[in-house]
Amino acid sequence: MTLVRAVWVVCLVLGVVLLGLATTVAVVPLPAPAAGGTCGPGASSESAIVAFFDPVSIGAGPEPAPASATRPQWEAFVNECQSASDTRMTVAGAVVLGFLLVVFGIPSTVRRYGGRIPAAPAAAPAGWYPDPADPRLARWWDGGTWGPLYTPVPSPWPSHGGAPPIAR
Repeated sequence: MTLVRAVWVVCLVLGVVLLGLATTVAVVPLPAPAAGGTCGPGASSESAIVAFFDPVSIGAGPEPAPASATRPQWEAFVNECQSASDTRMTVAGAVVLGFLLVVFGIPSTVRRYGGRIPAAPAAAPAGWYPDPADPRLARWWDGGTWGPLYTPVPSPWPSHGGAPPIAR
């Protein structure tokens, strides 16, 4: 089995697991809120995806009047259920993005390089080269690392003190 095929198979299996996780996070019933009751119209809580797309179904009952004594408790109940739904759907969305990256991004990247790691460019042969930190100096390169030796870079112009000669 080639590396490209092996990566594709592993990513596909991992993608199925991630998609299952995202589905589970979205369809498992929401937890009961601290304010009491359940986040659903019946005796049990509904799934995050239902509460997210149909917030009226949370099951808090009719909205009380703004001046009602039960209004703060009703708002706390609705906010807690909606917050739990929003959080779950955000997690499910992030897992779906991970699924897309794993199933489509990684295999295409491996396929682009043909399963090979790009080779590093060949190093320059040993010799004196301009120092990367100070181009006025030359530094010894041993073919793999910079050495401790420095020397001034020789001037390409004659040292008569004048301007460089002009070609005619």
